[in-house]
Amino acid sequence: MRKWLLTLGLCLLGTAGALAQSYPNKTIRIVVPFSAGSGTDIIARTVADQLSQQLGQPIVVENRLGGAGTIGIGQVAKSDPDGYTLLI
Repeated sequence: MRKWLLTLGLCLLGTAGALAQSYPNKTIRIVVPFSAGSGTDIIARTVADQLSQQLGQPIVVENRLGGAGTIGIGQVAKSDPDGYTLLI
């Protein structure tokens, strides 16, 4: 029993580094599926400025227009599910 608890403790200690990673640790992208200067774009840039100051990481706003928004939405849907690509 004691050996099992020691092994469990070592396993948990080994995963502590992975759990301690802070978010965000790289650039965040906000995809806007509409043209630059639109109401959605202005809101995205305002939110990006405030969020960048609070998180201490750069935030890039990308406009991906076309197909009534489906091109930008598709790009976000295909991105890694890591929380670094957002859609407005």
